[in-house]
Amino acid sequence: MKNFDNINYPIIEASQDLGIKSHAYKQKGVDVSEVEIDKVASRKTGRKEGHYLTLSPTPPIKNDTLIDVLNTGIKKIIRQVDVKEGKILVVGLGNENVVVDALGNEVVKRITTGGKKFCLSAIAPKVADITGIKSFDIVKAISEYHKPNLIIAIDTLATNYISRLGNCFQLTSAGICPGSGVDNAQPCLDNNSLLAPVIAIGVPLIISVGSIMGDKSDKYSRYMLTPRDVDTLVANCADVIASAINALGQEN
Repeated sequence: MKNFDNINYPIIEASQDLGIKSHAYKQKGVDVSEVEIDKVASRKTGRKEGHYLTLSPTPPIKNDTLIDVLNTGIKKIIRQVDVKEGKILVVGLGNENVVVDALGNEVVKRITTGGKKFCLSAIAPKVADITGIKSFDIVKAISEYHKPNLIIAIDTLATNYISRLGNCFQLTSAGICPGSGVDNAQPCLDNNSLLAPVIAIGVPLIISVGSIMGDKSDKYSRYMLTPRDVDTLVANCADVIASAINALGQEN
C-alpha cells in the first residue's frame, strides 16, 4: 500500500523553477491531470523522477468509458518508458485477506494471459506476513528469470484527502514502494531495482483518522478508515484496471 499523496504530484503547482510541468484536461467525462517530474524537480523536491497521470471520473460514468480512458493513459505511460512490444508482467501487490488491500490480487485474478504485440503474464506475490518473503524479492526473482519488457504493478493507495477515496486512478512511470502508505515501506519496484520499466497503478482506498481530524499526532494517525462499501469499490476498480490492461494483450 502506497501513500497516494506522496506520488500525486498534480496537487503541486506547476513551477518552472522546480522543473514541474503539468497539464490538465477532460477526456470522455474523466478529469485527467498529467505531471512530469524531471531531474531538476526530483533533486529539489525529493520526488521521484517520472511521468504521472491522475484520472478522476465525474459520475455518472460507464465502466466501458473509464476502461477506455485508463487504457489510453496506460499506453501513454508505456510510450514514455519507450516500450513498443514484448512481455508484460502484471504484479498484484497487497494482502488478499484484507479487503481494502486486495486490489492488486483482484486485478491479477481478472488478467487474461497471453497476447501478440504485448504478451501478458501475472503474479500476486502476497505479503511477507503470509509468505515470509518480501514481495520485492519474489518479483525480482521472477523478473530475472522471465525477463519482461515491462512490469505493471497494482496496489491500494493511502491518501490524506477524503474526497479522493475510491475516486481516482493514478498511474506513474516512477515505480512503487509497497507498504509506504502505512509506514511499512518495502524496497521499491522500479527500473533501477528490477532492470525493467515499472508502471504503477493504484486507487486511494484508505485514509488515516488524523488526516480527517486535521491532527497528525499519534493519537489519531495510527487509526485508518476505508469507505463502508470498500468491497464493492475494490471489485469495480479491479474490473476497470484489469480490463484496461487486458486490452493491451488483444492488440495485434
